[in-house]
Amino acid sequence: MQSLGMVRDELVATIEKAARDLEVFVGAQEDVKSLRACVRSVQQILGVFRLLELKGASILADELLIATNKIEPNKNDRTSEKRLEVVSSTFFALITYIDYLQRSSNKNPVLLIPYINELRKLRREPMLPESYFFGANLSRRPKLPKIEPIVVSESEFKPLINRLRHMYQVGLLGILRDNQCERSLAIMRRTLVRMQRIGGSQKPLTLLWWMANLALATIERQKMELLETRKMLLNRIDRVIHQTQKVGISAYNAAPPKGLIKELLYILAISGYKSPAIEALSRFYALQPLGYTEKELAEERRSLKGPSVNTVRSLARVLRTELNSTKQVLELAEQGDQVIDDIDGLVDTLTKICETLAVIGLPGPSGVLRTEIERVGSWKDDNGETDDYELSEVAKTLIYLESTVAELERNTVPSKTLNAENESMQSEIVAQSELAQAESIVLQESEAGLSLTKRAISAYSDSDFDSGHIRNIAKTLNGVRGGMMMLRKERTASILASCVKFVDEVLMQPDQPPALQELLETFADAIISVEYYLNSVNNSSDADDSVLELAEESVAALGYPVSEAA
Repeated sequence: MQSLGMVRDELVATIEKAARDLEVFVGAQEDVKSLRACVRSVQQILGVFRLLELKGASILADELLIATNKIEPNKNDRTSEKRLEVVSSTFFALITYIDYLQRSSNKNPVLLIPYINELRKLRREPMLPESYFFGANLSRRPKLPKIEPIVVSESEFKPLINRLRHMYQVGLLGILRDNQCERSLAIMRRTLVRMQRIGGSQKPLTLLWWMANLALATIERQKMELLETRKMLLNRIDRVIHQTQKVGISAYNAAPPKGLIKELLYILAISGYKSPAIEALSRFYALQPLGYTEKELAEERRSLKGPSVNTVRSLARVLRTELNSTKQVLELAEQGDQVIDDIDGLVDTLTKICETLAVIGLPGPSGVLRTEIERVGSWKDDNGETDDYELSEVAKTLIYLESTVAELERNTVPSKTLNAENESMQSEIVAQSELAQAESIVLQESEAGLSLTKRAISAYSDSDFDSGHIRNIAKTLNGVRGGMMMLRKERTASILASCVKFVDEVLMQPDQPPALQELLETFADAIISVEYYLNSVNNSSDADDSVLELAEESVAALGYPVSEAA
């Protein structure tokens, strides 16, 4: 990037000038001269990027020019505000991208796709896929691994696809909301495997289900970020499932959309994961090494974009650890001679906690702790000696702070409430946190019971249906059902009642019904749906219970609808 180095300072100065001119215009929107100056600067920026043959930066600058040309004076509607906001952030992204180019041998234009798409969304243009700069020859279709097919008639096909699509959408909704993504991916993969088995190894459309499942497994294994472009990809796969649902079983004879196959190939190529299936696909499609992996690209994305969305939660976890260790220091003093040796160290720790609370948006609790820091600092005058009252007051504040941080992490209480400084509200937060912890224990135990049930079902299937493996699952599920009734989740309890009835009246009977394996798959769908719901409840008090519809559909497909089992 020697040519960039020669013009770097002038280019950055031009970008900074464009940003300043935009700021002047925002401050005084009748100042059309500053807006025109901004547009001229963007034109110069675009010309330099084209001269340097930086494709990604050129596309971004081109979109930026279109956006700045659409800015109108004295427009204060939401669309105009959003345009100004996106244009302003794009200037910052361009400067950081230039710095990245200078320290890296790779151009990696894919880093700019999120910024390009933000600008394209302003004018309602289709977003660029993540694989936009990725090339692959898709003229041939690879041979798929053999898989045990599911034989379904025309009359059985639609109800089954309806339920499978519902399952996929439950997982997709979790992904779109950034909620329990690991479990959401697992549910979606479960759908894709079943879609693959319906078509067998010969049908053209089966390639899409197989590659999508492989890509989701790779995303999960490599802990790849679920970027907006990847969420779009998963949404497009849902549309293909919907089309299959409408057309019927003949839809499997259609070739999968090449754009989707290319996107899935790109995810596999960038993942950095080596498996026989991925390496075979790379050879078949003659994919060239990208020169970077998802892990490397993620670090560069963070440097361009700033702090991760999970920063607050990460800091909250650190805070809880710090608060817990500080409480232990006070407890030891209370149990012993009520002397604390390292007052300065304790004050330093509390000060760090106080500053961190302010950073993560909790100025109220931070102010409460500041008062306690003064109290603790005064103990130094008495050589670290204190009394029961002083220790208990500080400990009470730490318990309140611990509860506040826990509620922040759970995102169950409005920030206004968390920042309240009166004692009654503080007591309410502590009580609410303790109740939430108790509910969390019940939910965790219930999830453990469902996990045990899933393992038992798997062992039962693998052992050629030896009922010894499932002898206790009705008892386990009844235990989970009791937990649900304790938490007043009657709908979930009713679903579990249907599950127990199916176990007792079908699985535990000496005569095995026909298509037992498929019945087990459907039963597992119900268990997994309930497990997914409980996990979402444990992570958020505002959990969506629509996933329970899938569980209800599953038990109804088994012949045990909820209304009859309740």
